[in-house]
Amino acid sequence: MRNRAIPFLALAVAGLLAAGAAEAQAAGSIFQVVATPNTATAPISNDLLTGTASTSTKDVWAVGFATDPGNTDHTLAEHWNGTQWSVSPTPDGTSGSQLAAVAAVSPTNAWAVGLQNSDQPIASNTTLIEHWNGSTWSIVPSPNPDTEGDVLTGVTATSANDVWAAGYFTTGGGTEILPLFEHSNGTAWSVVSVPAVDSSVSFVHSITAVSPTNVWAVGYQIDDSSGHSDDLILHWDGTRWTDQPILPIGQVTLQSVHAVSANDVWAVGTSLGATGGDSTNLALHWNGSAWTSVNIPNVDTPNQGIDLLESVTALSSTDVWAVGAATGSAGVNQNMIEHWNGSTWSIVPAANQDPQGDNSNTLFSVVATGPGSLTAVGSWSSLQQGNPGSRTLALTTTRG
Repeated sequence: MRNRAIPFLALAVAGLLAAGAAEAQAAGSIFQVVATPNTATAPISNDLLTGTASTSTKDVWAVGFATDPGNTDHTLAEHWNGTQWSVSPTPDGTSGSQLAAVAAVSPTNAWAVGLQNSDQPIASNTTLIEHWNGSTWSIVPSPNPDTEGDVLTGVTATSANDVWAAGYFTTGGGTEILPLFEHSNGTAWSVVSVPAVDSSVSFVHSITAVSPTNVWAVGYQIDDSSGHSDDLILHWDGTRWTDQPILPIGQVTLQSVHAVSANDVWAVGTSLGATGGDSTNLALHWNGSAWTSVNIPNVDTPNQGIDLLESVTALSSTDVWAVGAATGSAGVNQNMIEHWNGSTWSIVPAANQDPQGDNSNTLFSVVATGPGSLTAVGSWSSLQQGNPGSRTLALTTTRG
């Protein structure tokens, strides 16, 4: 099985198998599907958008990767100028390359991270960081703490001189997977060490910054004795990273974290519960002193489907949004959107790219672009004759 840089996409991508492209709005949904370009070509191709960032409603980035018929990955970046999406050329690394996440400081300063050598064994993976200077994307030298596989999955910035990238690296002859943090001071990137974590297998998926002295990262870790997954939450206080205590909430995978303020941070993901079972939605909240689990509904009925929350963002403390996919008993993903109004989470009708009624859709990332405005990106599946595969997907609303 060919290695993927972003294993947490595997379940969602596995359900993507069908066709379409045009603007569409689901009945009762405040979101609409907006046309996005695709770069891969026949006979079989895949284009996915896995991360998004914004400085305004007229400056939105989405990144991911495209897989060509030769099964080689290529970096993919697309830009929204307020009117339409267009492909922004990005260089590849030394071999197959993927972008996983993007952060925008200003219209002339954005960062995208991922990996290169994705078409080689995992031990060959190395970090990939690219920078946007207002006119072009270019590869920036990035360190690798080990020679057994290094991956960047998230990026955040508080200023041009304070940018964090997060991910994980493999060491110990492939027996250990540990958190990876890299920091840019505006001049160069360097690895920032992490004190020992509870598990020898720990994946970091997402990172968010309140300030230079207050940064959060989340993912999951595998319990060395039981083999079950537990939440992984790490915090930077301006001096060091610390591993936060594991919460007693069963088998957990955290996919995304977003800070509204120092006393208001959300993390979302999935839970299998203490005894396992189908994946259900999970939302955790930091109130400035402790993390707690907050009830969040599921689209699918337990044992009849799978719910996967992939990303969270906020317009305010009483206007928080999470997206992902719900896989029903038929095995077809449909976009899932949830909203926090300050007291409860609720399911919001989601638009889908669904011309045939059975096309899988998955949202991987969501960002607030302005007052009441949100953009979510991901992938939908095409059964186009002569060129099946995944296609880019973007949903937008100005009524959030």
